[in-house]
Amino acid sequence: MYPNFNGHNLFLHAFEKSPIGMALLSFDGRYLKANPSLCSMLGYNESELINQTVFSGTHPDDLEADLELWRRMVQGEIDGDQIEKRYIHKSGTIIWGLLNVTVERDVQGIDGNHIFISQIVDISEQKKKEEEYKRIEELHMLISEHSQDVILRLTPDGIISYVSPAARYQIGYEPEELIGKHAYEYWHPDDLNGGWLRRGNPDQSDSRIFVYRLRHKSGHYIWQEAHSKKIRNAAGEIQHVISMGRDVTERVHSEELIRRSEKLSLIGELAAGIAHEIRNPLTSLRGFMQMYLKEDRDGSKKLRNDVMISEIDRINEIVSELLVLAKPSNEVYELRDLVHLLTHVTRLFEGQANLYNVQIKQEFDANLPLIQCQSSINQVFINVFKNAIESMPKGGEVTLQAKQMGNHINIRIKDTGYGIPNDDIAKIGNPFFTTKETGTGLGLMVSMRIIQNHKGTMRIESEVGKGTMVEMILPINK
Repeated sequence: MYPNFNGHNLFLHAFEKSPIGMALLSFDGRYLKANPSLCSMLGYNESELINQTVFSGTHPDDLEADLELWRRMVQGEIDGDQIEKRYIHKSGTIIWGLLNVTVERDVQGIDGNHIFISQIVDISEQKKKEEEYKRIEELHMLISEHSQDVILRLTPDGIISYVSPAARYQIGYEPEELIGKHAYEYWHPDDLNGGWLRRGNPDQSDSRIFVYRLRHKSGHYIWQEAHSKKIRNAAGEIQHVISMGRDVTERVHSEELIRRSEKLSLIGELAAGIAHEIRNPLTSLRGFMQMYLKEDRDGSKKLRNDVMISEIDRINEIVSELLVLAKPSNEVYELRDLVHLLTHVTRLFEGQANLYNVQIKQEFDANLPLIQCQSSINQVFINVFKNAIESMPKGGEVTLQAKQMGNHINIRIKDTGYGIPNDDIAKIGNPFFTTKETGTGLGLMVSMRIIQNHKGTMRIESEVGKGTMVEMILPINK
C-alpha cells in the first residue's frame, strides 16, 4: 500500500525527520505511513496505525466535521483545508491537534488513487491556555454581572467600552446607554481636576483612587469611590483602563454629619463662654433702657428707645440660641404625638401663610406611633416651616409629610420657593451662614443640634427655582 514516490527521497527523508506529526493517507482515509513525531503524539507505533482509519482516533464530537472535510476533498471540491480537532491518545487522554490535510495529485497509491498528506500540530497546551483564559473571562463576567460595584472598561481616551449592570442601580442608566460615551461627561465639573486620562495631565501614575460626584440619570449627584488602573501592553502602551466604582454617598454624608457634630461641639464650648459674658451686661442695658422709657413722659424719644429695646432683645435671642448649642438639653423626654405637633405649627402660621398666598397641604400616615421627644422638637418644626413660607413671598405651596419607615418616623417639609444653590446647601448649618437678609444663621444650626440630641438625622435637598425639601428622621423608642 505504500505510495510510489518515484525517487522522491528528499520528501521521505523530510517526512521521517519532521518535528511535526505527519501521515500519508489512502483514498479511504487509512494510514499508509506515519512519521515518528505522529506516533509519539498519538502514543502508537507505526505498525499499529497502518491500515487503521484516521477517523477511528477522532473524538466523537469532532467526527462529523472530520468526515465532511474528507468528503469534500475526495469529491474534488477542495484540495486541502485546516481544522482544529481532538484526538484520543492510546492512553485514553484527549489531545488537541491542528490538522492540515492536502491532496498530493503527483503521487498515487498502488490502487491508483491520489495520496493525502496530513500534518498535525499538537496544540493541547495552547487550547488548555485558551480554556483557562475562557474560564477566567467567564468568572470575571460572572463577578461583573453580579457585582454591586460598577465595573467599567475604558479606552485610553476615556470612552466607555463596557459597563456592568450595576450602573442601572447606582446611576439609573442601562449599560447600553453608556457605551461609547466619555466617562467624564457624568462627573461633577468641580471634581474633574484636569482629568486623569486627559492628555497633558501631569499625573502619569498607572493607578488611582478617586472620590467624586457622579450624575444620576434623574439629575441629582451621588458620591462614588473608584479604583482605576491603566492596562498596558508589552510595549508600554495603554490598551484600556479598568475602573471599579462603589456608591459611597451614605459614607460621605455620615462623615459630613460627624464633621458637623464636631463643629457644633466646638462652637458650643465657645458659645457657652461668650453667651454668659454677654447676657449679664445685656440685662443691665435693658434695665436702663426701660428707665429711659419711663422718663420720656412726652414720648419724643419713644421711637429711638423702642428701636434700642428691640435690638437688645434681638441680641438676647441670639445669645439664647447660642446657649442651646452650648450644652445638651436637660428637658425631659415624653411620649408626644408628632401629627398633633405639626398640626399645631400649621395653625400658628395660618395667618402668615394667607398673607403670602401660601397653600398648606398635610400628608400624614394614619395611626403613627407616639415617640419619646423633648418639647424643643416643636422649635425645629417652627424654624423649618417659617423658612419655607418666607421662601415664597409671591405664593406657593408647603407640604408636610409624616410617614413611618420601619423603626423611624420620616418627616418632610417641602416648599415650592426660590430654592437654594448647590454650593450653599453644604454651608447650611454653619454658624452665621444665612440666605436671608435678616437671618442670623443660627436657626437651622440649633434645629440640627436638637435633632441630633434626639438621635435623629436632618437632610436638605433643593433646586433653584423649584423649591426645598427638609427631611427629619426620628427614631421610634419602643
